[in-house]
Amino acid sequence: MVQIARSQKQGRKIWLLLMVVSLLGAVALNAYSQNVVLAYPQRRVVPAVPLAPPPPADIQLDSRIPMQTVSKDSSFANMNAKFGSRFDFTVFPQYGVARSGSDGVYHENDASYMVGAQPTGQHTTYIFHMGQANPAYGDTYVGNEHWIEGLDTTRWAGDASNGLHMIVDIIDPFRGEPGCTSIANCVQAVKADTIPAFIIGISLQNQGTTPLSGTFLFGSNRPIAPTNACVSHVTQAGTSTNIFSYDANSDVTGGTLFLAGDQQHWQCNATITDRAGLNWHYQVGAMQTATAYLVLGAWNPSQNLFVNTNLPPACQSEGLYAAQEFSSQNDVVDFALDNLKSGANLLAQAQAMENYLINNNTLTPQQRWIIGDTLRSYKASTWLMARQPCAGGGYDAAVYEGSYGFLSTVDVMHEYGYFEITRVPWFFKSAMSVVLQNATSNSFGLYFQHDQGGDVDSSGNCTDPGKGIPTIRATCYAPPKVSTGVPMPTEENDNVVLLMAYYAFVTGDTAFLQQHISQLDAAMQHNINVGDPNTGIAYNGQDTNTTYDAASDCLHNDAASAGNLYYQGLKEAAGYRATAYLDSLVVGDTKGTMWTQAAAKIESAMVQEYNTNGFIPIASSTAFSNCDGRTIALGESLFYVHLLGLDASMNQTLLHDLAQQYPADLQADTLASPAMIVMTSTAATGSQCGTGHCHRYEWFSKVILSSLVADQVYAQHGCASCRHLDTTVAAFLYNQNLQANFGDGFHDDGSDWGGHIYPRGIISWAFLGTTY
Repeated sequence: MVQIARSQKQGRKIWLLLMVVSLLGAVALNAYSQNVVLAYPQRRVVPAVPLAPPPPADIQLDSRIPMQTVSKDSSFANMNAKFGSRFDFTVFPQYGVARSGSDGVYHENDASYMVGAQPTGQHTTYIFHMGQANPAYGDTYVGNEHWIEGLDTTRWAGDASNGLHMIVDIIDPFRGEPGCTSIANCVQAVKADTIPAFIIGISLQNQGTTPLSGTFLFGSNRPIAPTNACVSHVTQAGTSTNIFSYDANSDVTGGTLFLAGDQQHWQCNATITDRAGLNWHYQVGAMQTATAYLVLGAWNPSQNLFVNTNLPPACQSEGLYAAQEFSSQNDVVDFALDNLKSGANLLAQAQAMENYLINNNTLTPQQRWIIGDTLRSYKASTWLMARQPCAGGGYDAAVYEGSYGFLSTVDVMHEYGYFEITRVPWFFKSAMSVVLQNATSNSFGLYFQHDQGGDVDSSGNCTDPGKGIPTIRATCYAPPKVSTGVPMPTEENDNVVLLMAYYAFVTGDTAFLQQHISQLDAAMQHNINVGDPNTGIAYNGQDTNTTYDAASDCLHNDAASAGNLYYQGLKEAAGYRATAYLDSLVVGDTKGTMWTQAAAKIESAMVQEYNTNGFIPIASSTAFSNCDGRTIALGESLFYVHLLGLDASMNQTLLHDLAQQYPADLQADTLASPAMIVMTSTAATGSQCGTGHCHRYEWFSKVILSSLVADQVYAQHGCASCRHLDTTVAAFLYNQNLQANFGDGFHDDGSDWGGHIYPRGIISWAFLGTTY
């Protein structure tokens, strides 16, 4: 019993000891929760050090777009151009200059732009190849210099030696107005798209562990305005800004090029003439990113930049529509800065465009780059002009045919019209109105002209772009500008009705159609009148010329005895079916049956040709020697036919035949040296080749179009290899270091075709379509 009692006492002691320890633990825990400092030591939590500074806060670009570098691509020209309002800023890294002007491409000039940073304590300014380094000021070019071309934004980047990484984004807040057929219905959106200014987003990243400071420069050697070069201004939203203006004499057409930024970041610098502009005295913490924005713009209120001869004689001169949207240079600055992240939200607009690529997981890197590059050339070619009040007001829209300078060339519009109809239908409608107004006729009937004018000199003659005043008038595709230029009535008629059908289909604008349906029907009657009685296809040199004028061969079909060209024949069939569709939208128009019968006749003849040869060749026998070859261009007209849903009504055997032969056509047209996809598998020989006009050639835009047809049409008719063909490699390789982008092709001897800053390449936008 004594032993048991002793054990119970020991157990009670142990229990009491455990209770004390538990109580002390509870007290300690409560003290810790009440931030009471206890006697025992605590573990210190050290915050994690970031591995890199935050990314730029302005724009995110698709990481799959190929990067270009000064060391590899210095001959390239990074074009940044405004839609409609003409202002451009094109960087030529090879020369250390940027070409710019208020009146845009071919009406601009070069200047050195000093863009870069001078760190505190250094006699060195790290600049991009937008300007020419001046050793007297310690200028040196940034390291690792490169750029990425998105859709709306170009990102330039480079490094200083002290761990400062510089990013300069040239941002165009263009987005488009899908479904809008008149500016009156989308005024603010068009204003945001056509503002004659770029947003420059500058992000400085400190990649080191100590703070960095210095001065960021954005200036030029352009002469500054003789008075009021630097003006303090308060925007309508109350932001204090500095506006720095250059002399009007430094702009080709007398406009004012300027810079503007909020005073919180930007101060004027007019003391050093080769870098006069705005300075930002920056401070960036360790592993941090600092961002500031400025406006790079132009203002040109001149009313003598463009002419429309279709207007009353005293009212034919026109100015930029932007000078009607905005009341002054200050108004441009107000809109840009006050709507940067709110209101119109220009940065969000630009980001929405970049998201088309970011959210796409189908395209190759080359395709992504091509879309951005060709969009720049298209925008650089656009004109949006304001009519005078005496002409009834309103606006005119036109597109340069790149370096050739023709205005609103119909066979080129066949490609870029897709972009316009889907993104800016109001712009397409205005330009097409001029095409319809300029219609003419010959002995076979009504036809639409190749182009609607071009630059005209003081003698009234058509001339090259930049050497005259852009003028809407009768075609310039004739002497003296083009010694051998001849119209291509049959094909232009088909191009117009295909574009009009797609426009009506997308927008539902049947009122515009009703105004012009009689012209469209008359154009199809012209095409019937030139047709071969046996096949229905244009023949015997009767308006048989086509857009393929880079060689005098069977695909161009320009000989007096030219026979049935099957590319043209299928486009005629497509035109007839498109017109029948248009007629069905107009109450009381009964001509549709005639057009569908004409289409069926051509389609049957092409099936017969396939059965005879085992494939459909370029053309039937003519004066040329290459007609029995193959061409991938054969079915390009099916692009719009398919989008309209009209391919279901076509001869299905023909579509199956075309699908079956496309892989062989593509193989026959593909060369190994030089690596290219030519338009015809066989080259012409004959007297017409004496001038060297018989080289085979590739037109990149047409090759892209053929791949779109293969993907959307042929793949549905049994061509297993036609899905998502990437035919952009040659275009990418040729253009990534080409100074006059976008170049649309070259010959099989390596020589350049000649079409630069060419708008037709934007057919690549269809890669982003829902049907691709």
